[in-house]
Amino acid sequence: MVIYELLTADMERVKACAPSNFSRQVTDTEKRLGILFDHINNEELLSADTLESMGTLARALAAKDYVAAHSIQVNLMTNKTSECTQWMTGVKRLIEMSRVAE
Repeated sequence: MVIYELLTADMERVKACAPSNFSRQVTDTEKRLGILFDHINNEELLSADTLESMGTLARALAAKDYVAAHSIQVNLMTNKTSECTQWMTGVKRLIEMSRVAE
């Protein structure tokens, strides 16, 4: 599961260097990513093209291509809102925190 592995690895990297005053954001991001991972694991809610886009987003994030990751995130949020409402905030926040943690 590429999405899980890549996003979890980046979350762990961000978590390790996040200042303590960002602990609430880190915890909420982890919770929201957990919702995404549950949907993937249970094969529910997410369409094949959303999963493909999330795989591309995860690879872009791992490659530190934040512009591409953000572009995919915005596209998903705009065009797949019904699939993304509970977890996309976590993905967006992870992209932002990852960029800052460079």
